[in-house]
Amino acid sequence: MQDFDAIYQHVKRLARHELSKHAPMTLNTTALVHEAYVKLSEYGATVEDRQHLVNLVVRAMRQILIDSARRRASSKHGGDIAFQALEPSIPEPTAEFDAEAVTQAIDQIKQAHPRMGQVVEMHFLGGIEFNDIAELLGVDRKTIYRDWTAARVLLTAELAP
Repeated sequence: MQDFDAIYQHVKRLARHELSKHAPMTLNTTALVHEAYVKLSEYGATVEDRQHLVNLVVRAMRQILIDSARRRASSKHGGDIAFQALEPSIPEPTAEFDAEAVTQAIDQIKQAHPRMGQVVEMHFLGGIEFNDIAELLGVDRKTIYRDWTAARVLLTAELAP
């Protein structure tokens, strides 16, 4: 995994972006990057090119954060505790980001439209800019914008109540 060492700072930026979208947790950027590295090392992942490495890292970080969110939401960790307002004027807290629903929606998009799913993973989950995604996937930037626009429509439809 020597390729991982070469892009360590880039991966830390991806981890920082990923952590910023989730509720506060015990993981910090460095810990998330190291857990992703361990996960990929244990899996014995072989890297074909930079695009493949970025995809693997983003997916590993996503899985780690989803697992962490599931553990936090479990009843053993207080996930079943109901909010009880002491004052009627205090509003009830809003629903938390449903990482599992987003993951399922992205997986459905990836099954139907693999490149569009990659764009969503790389941009939404990985924080990678559209120009960089276009370079990594070897397509025009306008194609990436079209994929992103269509994916947002699909995600909105999938996540609507």
